[in-house]
Amino acid sequence: MPTLPGSGPNPGSPDESSFITLSCGPESTCSGGSRPPRVVIDTAVIVSALVFGGSQSTRLRRAWRHGYCRPMLCRATLIDLMQALARPEFGFTPHEQQTLLGEFLPHALKVRAPGVMPPDASQPLMLPFVQLALAGRAHVLVSADAALLTARGTTLPFPVMALEPFLLMLRDSPINPQPLR
Repeated sequence: MPTLPGSGPNPGSPDESSFITLSCGPESTCSGGSRPPRVVIDTAVIVSALVFGGSQSTRLRRAWRHGYCRPMLCRATLIDLMQALARPEFGFTPHEQQTLLGEFLPHALKVRAPGVMPPDASQPLMLPFVQLALAGRAHVLVSADAALLTARGTTLPFPVMALEPFLLMLRDSPINPQPLR
């Protein structure tokens, strides 16, 4: 059973009290300790949770609002999120974009991840999220990217999960919520 750094007061320098234990099984479900897991959530999942309805979106928003998970972002992933919300197909005004960001940003841990650039055509789409997860010592990366979810031969120090298994993991874990606000 691997022990991964937990969500102590300073994610960059864990101490003995900031460790939680995660046991990951063949179904990519994990059970955690008492602290909320640090999680990188890709832009598609965040946008879906903010813009579209549904029970999974509602459960994810409640999880980050009430401190059952600690979503992380860095400058590059914030830029990606802002660009996604500004897409013409959504038709959001700048004020609406700021309102949606206000639903997420106050609950996110800001991580310094030097050298991480927003996704573009010259790199694999999910690379910035993997780099953020490594820099922030994430417990889980939640993604809607089929290639990342089915990647074989990739060794990462955290599981990559689709949204539903992640929500089930949160539901089944004895987490003491710790809201950032």
